[in-house]
Amino acid sequence: MHSPPRVAKLSARYPSPDGRASTTYSVSWRINPAPKSFVAQSVDIVIEPPTDATPPHDVIPDFKWPENLRSGLGVGYTVLDIRTFLDQALQANNKIRTPVALKLFITTVTGYVAQSNIIQTRFHACPSIELVAGFLQPGERIEAFTAVQDESAASLQQLYQILSQAIGAVHAVNPNVVSPWKVLDDCEIEFRNRLGLQFLLPDPVPRKRVGLVQSLNERTGFVQSKYYRMSLELLPHLNIDLVVFDEPGTCMEDPNGPYAHLRESFHPVDLTPDDGFSERLYLATKDKRLDSLTTRYDGVLEEVATVAQALHLPTAPPSAMKIATNKYLTRVTCAQLAEKGSLQNSCNQVIHVKSRQELEQRLKDPVKPLQIPYPVVVKPTRGRGSWGVAKAVDEPELIATVEWAAGSITGFVDSQVMIEPYCDGPEIDINLAMWDGEVVFFDMSDNAPCAGDFDEVSGSGRKDFQEGLFMFPSQLPASEQTMVLNYIRECILIMGFRSGIFHCEARVQNSSTHYVPDSATGIIDLETKSESDLTGGKPDVFLIEINPRIPGYVGMCAAGWTYGVDLWALHVLQCVGDEVRFRALSKTFENGPQHDSAVLLIMPEKSGVLRSGDPHPRLQVENPGLARAVPLCLNYFREGEHVTSPEGTGTSLETCFTSVMVVESKEGRKGLMRTVEEVRREYTPLIE
Repeated sequence: MHSPPRVAKLSARYPSPDGRASTTYSVSWRINPAPKSFVAQSVDIVIEPPTDATPPHDVIPDFKWPENLRSGLGVGYTVLDIRTFLDQALQANNKIRTPVALKLFITTVTGYVAQSNIIQTRFHACPSIELVAGFLQPGERIEAFTAVQDESAASLQQLYQILSQAIGAVHAVNPNVVSPWKVLDDCEIEFRNRLGLQFLLPDPVPRKRVGLVQSLNERTGFVQSKYYRMSLELLPHLNIDLVVFDEPGTCMEDPNGPYAHLRESFHPVDLTPDDGFSERLYLATKDKRLDSLTTRYDGVLEEVATVAQALHLPTAPPSAMKIATNKYLTRVTCAQLAEKGSLQNSCNQVIHVKSRQELEQRLKDPVKPLQIPYPVVVKPTRGRGSWGVAKAVDEPELIATVEWAAGSITGFVDSQVMIEPYCDGPEIDINLAMWDGEVVFFDMSDNAPCAGDFDEVSGSGRKDFQEGLFMFPSQLPASEQTMVLNYIRECILIMGFRSGIFHCEARVQNSSTHYVPDSATGIIDLETKSESDLTGGKPDVFLIEINPRIPGYVGMCAAGWTYGVDLWALHVLQCVGDEVRFRALSKTFENGPQHDSAVLLIMPEKSGVLRSGDPHPRLQVENPGLARAVPLCLNYFREGEHVTSPEGTGTSLETCFTSVMVVESKEGRKGLMRTVEEVRREYTPLIE
């Protein structure tokens, strides 16, 4: 990109971090052209290690840091300014005595910060990046800076100006490349790939207050302490204050606790989803000067929307939430889109019952007995994830499965059991970001076959559909992805939604792809069908569910890191009615998905005491490449704790994974699948 590099260069004595000594460095820099339509450009800096070759008679100036340096927001980060960043980069390279290659970012327009940690989030998993930092405050006004390259008049003053105007920086390292300038050339490509979004806005970004109902929905204690907190840390970077409404005694309540800095205030409220819930929530929220009220808990989405509407806050219609949180109502409503001869006409065959007893009575009805088109899928009409969802291939199995599924609806008001035809096409998950009916972003992942697809009985004792693996991006052909996207969008609209984040699931009947084992490795993945496997039928969409919320935390991270779009950020911005930032932050990486990734879920085969610990510390030493491939892992149990049975306990079918993690690969889909199997072996728990 720059050959040969046109640089300004000088030497200076740089003070050590402890202030007790100084070291002479040679510093070179170049200002890269500002890409068209970007709000920032980059400056490359190479700092040569100390050398004894400097003649003693040369006058070496002292480097003195400018007084006014940009500083970032400390929430979630420790490197807050360019001085700390540079000290860390120099310390990291002092031992190996190689040049330090830095890329600084400066603004080319005047504007207000849309998201103050945008540089850190967009550079996740960027190749050859050792350290990334941002120096932005939420909502602050940034003045444009004109950087002029003048290698003939290089001076400390010119360098000071660049350092004082830096809004972010990355430390680039690639031991396989000799020239630091070549490393920075490669990094410039990534800069243009990642920061081509409008994160500086022409109008001020007002501070907002979001009310969150039920702040933490992870398993109490061990897991939530590190991971779920990370999504709440995003809100200050969006210039948004968090007001929490949750059960008394939960971890966000303590004003001196480890999470107190994440919320402005906490207000206790009984969240039991009974007839009085909406009134209790209204009374708790009505005087809190909120700009929005939201929740991540499916069980109260309709009620929270009802209260938000009563408070005159932006919200989806409660009637739409009622449909979306009931799988039977979703199916019936979306059947209106069915075309003649389409699989969606199977909605006419969907049945819902309250209990096993009702099912048996209807099966034996002397006038009009139920006619069941086996195989079928049984599921609660309201519930969480895949709890209580299983396959039945005959009447005895159906009766037993309905009784089993009915036990999973504890805590959900008005839930029944639904019976629908089984579709054997490949299953996908799709996340959509919509504003006023327009899809501004979507991602699609492949959901690997489950026990129910193979007619196998899992640890739950049923042919269930408990997910074990999602792969990003989907390998469905583009035409089928477009078909699914368009159909899901129409379903969302007919339910009564116009804007929001939607986490949806569907299958494709008569897909041109199917899951087959690799002949060499045995790994099962989605492949294009041969001519002999094609049925001749037209591909069609079989809707599973539409959730008017973001995906689960780990899936949200996987999607965000793959495409560069944070769905939680978009959800909150939609809640407060901020269309400008919603659209600005919906822009994906210029080059599309930056890698293949997966969400891997490890389910225990039995209950017992966990005897194995987290393998990640060991992998960092023994297999650092594999450790880097797992940037996020939620371990739900500590060594020595009792692990929940996959069959659930009591009347609840709630099961708990031992681990849920993100796996990333730069070696394509096949490389990802190989890495997933390695990770699966390492994280398989030892339970006694």
